Amino acid sequence: MTLRPDLNGLRVQLPGDPAIYLMDGGKKRHIPDPPTYNNLFRDWNGVIQEIDVGTIDVGTPISVGAVLAAGFGDAAIYLIDQGVKRHIGNPATMDRYYFGWNKVFHVPPIIIAAVPFGPTIVWP
Repeated sequence: MTLRPDLNGLRVQLPGDPAIYLMDGGKKRHIPDPPTYNNLFRDWNGVIQEIDVGTIDVGTPISVGAVLAAGFGDAAIYLIDQGVKRHIGNPATMDRYYFGWNKVFHVPPIIIAAVPFGPTIVWP
């Protein structure tokens, strides 16, 4: 198996396989279901059909129900996944990962503060 950090942020799929993965940390992370996909991404366009998806290291799957969130009045956006919040480092990263700007839940800051930090997501 191989790490592919050059693919970070892309959504990939093996041709003929319904499973879609988010490339993150050089690994493919399975997106568990359509509602979770719809929580995170702008739409279903741009999923890359990759012949070599099977050769890429497998990462921790995306949590069922993972969301994008920000505290009221705070510009920081986080991916809430696997029990941690991962700061999305900049607008270019939001765009590279195809995260939906209109999918961000705005919540009281105390809710964001209660979630432990995970690694920041930054592209490149």
